[in-house]
Parts: sequence; structure tokens; C-alpha cells
Amino acid sequence: MKKLLCALILSALILTPCFADELSLTLTDSPEVFRSYIDNKNSVMLDLRPEAAYMGWKIDNAARGGHVAGALDFPLSWLSMMDSAKLDEVLSQKGVSEGKTVILYGVSSLDNDDGRKLLTALESKKVKRVVLFTLNASEWTKDNTIPLYSYPNYKYLIYPEWLKTLLDGGKPEHYDGRKFIVFEASWGEEKVSYLNGHIPGSVHINTDEFEEGPIWNQLPDDRLKAAVEANGITKDTLVILYSTTANMAAARIAWILMYCGVEDVRLLDGGFNAWKNAGYEVSTESTPKSPVKDFGGEFPGRKELVINTEQAKKILADPNGRLVSIRSWEEHLGNTSGYGWLERKGRIPGDVWGHSGPDSQTLPDFENIDGTMRNAQELTAMWDEWGIHPENNIATFCGTGWRAAEVNIEFIVLGWPNITLYDGGWCEWSNDPNNPVGFGDDKPRFK
Repeated sequence: MKKLLCALILSALILTPCFADELSLTLTDSPEVFRSYIDNKNSVMLDLRPEAAYMGWKIDNAARGGHVAGALDFPLSWLSMMDSAKLDEVLSQKGVSEGKTVILYGVSSLDNDDGRKLLTALESKKVKRVVLFTLNASEWTKDNTIPLYSYPNYKYLIYPEWLKTLLDGGKPEHYDGRKFIVFEASWGEEKVSYLNGHIPGSVHINTDEFEEGPIWNQLPDDRLKAAVEANGITKDTLVILYSTTANMAAARIAWILMYCGVEDVRLLDGGFNAWKNAGYEVSTESTPKSPVKDFGGEFPGRKELVINTEQAKKILADPNGRLVSIRSWEEHLGNTSGYGWLERKGRIPGDVWGHSGPDSQTLPDFENIDGTMRNAQELTAMWDEWGIHPENNIATFCGTGWRAAEVNIEFIVLGWPNITLYDGGWCEWSNDPNNPVGFGDDKPRFK
């Protein structure tokens, strides 16, 4: 791309270098000009700040959290994680195409490697014009005429700086001072992943402590209570979970703890990679568990968060019910069971495909390139295609509960009210020869 000219921007001044057959870049610090682009159907607005700021957290001294209404997330940090082909794909997902005007905000300059890479990609998409709103968030978030939207329950997905402040003895946003424990959740003993590196002070949870084969359902309530107490958790403990690879294991434990009645359970959005990418210290020393004698409240406190097979069948019979399959398309068609140890293939007749990924180990349909949660617009559009709406009674399932649990956390963050987990999922359903099994192509049944 030919060099883009940069200029010093005075208060409320707009500079628009325009060149024949080149990208037009406008820099402005004027809220009035910025507001004029909101809800403009011929433009795409991208928020270049960290995902946490987009969700609702007040970052960098912002007066209000959240993103400008209609804007899509595109943290500038993603640029270092994408090659040109991936960058082009993601920009297309965001609606960037030939002839569009692209509005950028969240940074004061694009005069760096990531900024230049973004401008080059936008030029290759043949966008008509790029406008960069340069005013700092600490200033423009004070302007209540700029509408901001936050996810209703964004606090359940924390970010690395929030956790670092907490561990250093501070009091970050949405922390009430209660006792907290940070857990690294993964399958296996400490030596499998935890001892290779983890967040300092975090305690290892082996998922086998909370579920067991061959069906891989969560433990019966009496044994589950013992496992919770053995990990030092009471109903009043703030529990923060993350995983060293994908966050599915952390989400699995989080949903079980919510079922148990733990009042404040949160996930580190993006998992351990987010912590490392923030440049924070990593430990290889083990932190022991500190058991408690009693959970300190009704157990389980939220039994409605998990259902069994008979209850799943009632969801299927309910016109407003959606038994949502968080399995790969190949699993849904019946071409694979999804697991080497699970022989029976197929799907639950009457279920609704809720998207997932190419296999049982990943969830790219629900995660950004850095492992953080995808934005609400993209998620709801994906679900809407299959007739999955906030007013439905929704029960998700997958093979063993891991993938579905992560998606359920996202439903909760978005404020969807009627969400539960069919814990047994395909593993339990397929284990009973009396249960019907479906195969082949499946089209959306609901609108």
C-alpha cells in the first residue's frame, strides 16, 4: 500500500488526505462528526480496544463501559495473530467490503505495525473511506450523547488486568471484597499441564474431581459437595477459573459450581493465553488446596441449571423449547461420534443445531482468534438462523458437557434468561438403545 499521510489533528479538526485510486483516511477528534456515522447503513464501525472494554468493562479511565451501539469488535491486538488470509476473512465477517466506509475508534493513531497492517488490509478490500476517531476513551465516554451498549452480565468474563489487580491486593470493578480462589481447570493431574506454567497462586482442579465416566456426567450431589469442599469452596467464595488451553474445562467446572450454588463464579476470558499475552508472570510451583468443612448453604443451590434425559425429552416436546446441539456439523449429521471412545453416531431427533467447530476439542464458532467470546451480534445471528431466541426455554448439550457449558456461559453473559444444560448429552442419550437416533442433513425447523 502506498504510504498514507499523517497529520497533527487539532481539536475538532478533520484532515482528509484523498488520493486517486488510494484509500481515503480521515482523522477526527470531533464527537459530532463521530456521532454522524452511528447507525449509518453504508458504513461499518469497528472498536479497536480490548475485548473487555467492548463487553462493558471500564478500561483506561473510561467514564462508561461498553461499545458504541452498532459497532463490532476488532481489537488491534488481533492483527499480530492473523496472516493476510485470516485477516481478510475476519474483516469480511465484520461486513467490510468494497465501497464501504469503515469507522475506527479506540486508538489515537494507526502509525504502528498493527495499524499499518490493518490499513493495508482495508485497502485490499477496496473500502471507500476510513475514518479514525482519535479522541481518548476517557474523554468521549463522558459524552452521554454517544450511545454505549454493555452486555448485561459482562462481569462473569474477567480480563487479565482485572485479575492482576485482584491478585495484587487491589479492588477492581465489580469486586465486593469477598474471599476468592483462582483455579486452573484441566483434565489430569498437575503434571499434565498445570506444572508447565500457570497463573501464580492458582490452584489446580482436575475435571475428574467433578465428573466421571463412562457417561462423564457430573458426580452425584453428595460426592459433588465433598469435591467442592475439598477445593475450599463455599457458596460465598468468589471462584475464578481458567484453562491452560481451551477454556472449555474451566467452563465445565464453572457451570457445575453454579449448579452447586456458588454465588459468584467467573471465567478469565481467553484463558491462560490471555494472561501470557498480557506479559504477566507465570509460575511452575504448586499451590495446595485448602479444604473447608462445610459449603455453608443449600446444596445444590441452583438445581434448575442441569437436567437429565427425561427432562430433555420434555424440552423436545415443548413448542417453546430448544434442545440445542453444541456439536460439530459432522457429529450432527451422524458421520462421527466426536470421540474415539464413543462408538454410536447420530443426533437426538428434534434437536436444533447451535454451531460449534470442526471437532469435539474446539469452539471456533463461539470464540475470537484470541479465544475470547465472540460478539453478541454475530452469536445471535448464528442462533437466529436456527430459530434459537432469548424467549425460548433452552437446554444445550454436546458429547459430555464441556462445549455446551462454555456456550451457556456466553448465553448468561448476554442476559438470556432460560438456560440449562443437558448434562448427559449425546454420550448418555446414545448409551440407551431405546432412545431414537437421527441421521443426515437437517434444516432449521424454527423461525
